[in-house]
Amino acid sequence: MKKLPTGRQNFEAIIKEDLLYVDKTRQVYNIVNTGNLYFLSRPRRFGKSLLVSIFRYLFLGKKELFKDLYLGKETDYNFEAYPVLQFNFSNYGHQVENLEAHLSGEIQQYAKDFEIELNMLSLSLQFQSLIEGISSKGKPVVLLIDEYDKPITDFLTEYQKAKVNQKILRDFFSPLKDLDAQGHLRFMFITGVSKFSKVSLFSDLNNLTDLSISTLSNDLLGFTHNELETHFKENIDQVSEKFKLSSKEIIQAIKNWYNGYSYDGITKLYNPYSVLNFFLHQNFKNYWFSTGTPTFLVESIRNRGINPQSLEEIVVDDAFFEKFSLKDLAMPGLLFQTGYLTIKEVETEIYETHYYLGYPNLEVRKSMMRNMAEAFTYQNSSRVAESLIKMQQGLKKGNLPLFFDQLTIILSNLKYNWQPPKQYKTQTELLQMWEGYFHAVMYNLMAYMQMSVQAEVSHHKGRLDLIAETDGFLYLMEFKLDEPIEDAIAQIRNRQYILPYQNSPKTIFLVGVNFSKEERNVENWEAEEWKRD
Repeated sequence: MKKLPTGRQNFEAIIKEDLLYVDKTRQVYNIVNTGNLYFLSRPRRFGKSLLVSIFRYLFLGKKELFKDLYLGKETDYNFEAYPVLQFNFSNYGHQVENLEAHLSGEIQQYAKDFEIELNMLSLSLQFQSLIEGISSKGKPVVLLIDEYDKPITDFLTEYQKAKVNQKILRDFFSPLKDLDAQGHLRFMFITGVSKFSKVSLFSDLNNLTDLSISTLSNDLLGFTHNELETHFKENIDQVSEKFKLSSKEIIQAIKNWYNGYSYDGITKLYNPYSVLNFFLHQNFKNYWFSTGTPTFLVESIRNRGINPQSLEEIVVDDAFFEKFSLKDLAMPGLLFQTGYLTIKEVETEIYETHYYLGYPNLEVRKSMMRNMAEAFTYQNSSRVAESLIKMQQGLKKGNLPLFFDQLTIILSNLKYNWQPPKQYKTQTELLQMWEGYFHAVMYNLMAYMQMSVQAEVSHHKGRLDLIAETDGFLYLMEFKLDEPIEDAIAQIRNRQYILPYQNSPKTIFLVGVNFSKEERNVENWEAEEWKRD
């Protein structure tokens, strides 16, 4: 069994050390043969740096590295060597504040390596002169840039700093259009998380091909299910033995937890970072998610008054995938480009295409729900974990006092922390904001517990606030804000919300919950078991 390349991003080292490598050189060959100027957006830890490394050694003419792979065995690629310039913005460290100095330093080092004399002071002129100088020696340049947008994404909460780095990037990339037109570029491949506007890369270089949702890249990064079963068979057998489960059962569990990323709505991908770490540690954990806790994102969801349920399914069109504005950070776009949402389905008509977005898998959905539970309740991780475990036990056993005792604990910090997220014009609007917040909290808590949960369920006589379901119990919940608790139960009865569920074999509870606007917590609650005739 080959060793796993966990954390390894150098293609040459992986091949020479005979580590496990899932062959993606068929896709690489198709990209090289199709065009020469590319951009690819993918989430962090998704294999972008390894892909850039493959292009590096391909254009350096390292034929021996590819001899046992598709590109070496099945194609007539000539492995001609070219001068390669590679810039990896993730190497500059967290929060790149001296970006211009970093870039200038790298340009000067390349000038020294290629014996090019640079006398220009501006960053763009240094970069332009470097590429022109190298190209004039005989062959056009291959330019590889990894994580180009890191100097922007590091400062999403600090707009002015992000704007400064955005301008530096604009200046840095500005010569590329002319350099390509003059024949100085053989190939260019740039990766990042987002397509930020006001970066000349996307505004000036109009022949740049965006691979982000292209058929050329549907399975370029990430593992397909077939690749998982083919390349990790021995690893799967090991895990099966550990858990005393069949290979089929383990494969299904891995699929539920880590599969589901898609960029065409059809090809489903496993996150490579999570899969490699799963087989290394042989435990189901949130490996990818834990490498970048989305505090900024979940707090923005809370502060903007976004209901977590609305993120379960989002419908967008092609314009959604265009340039991303730094000043107007649209939440669905942020979540998609950072990997917390993916394309679940695509509907194509003759003149338009609709994309349905959602959480890719259990790792991401459960982790997002956990982080949103902490953000919406202003509680720390350990308190949320303890309370949610007991709340889940209460619902599974029909022990509603336990459930509401823990709900009261988990909401205890709202009184001192939460305020309506925006200005309101009328008392009715304020009331709606309060009700919306409590609804959002309740939905989020239930969803995290992996219960079957629906919020604001429409019926012919109204809309039920929440339905939660366990193996043995069904809870129909109606929420009130500073109103008599009796009204909630009466509303469930009078509007006949029970009708669609009266044939269910489960024990059904009608539950009324009254929240206090002053205390920002549960004021009181009432429940009654529905008795069949």
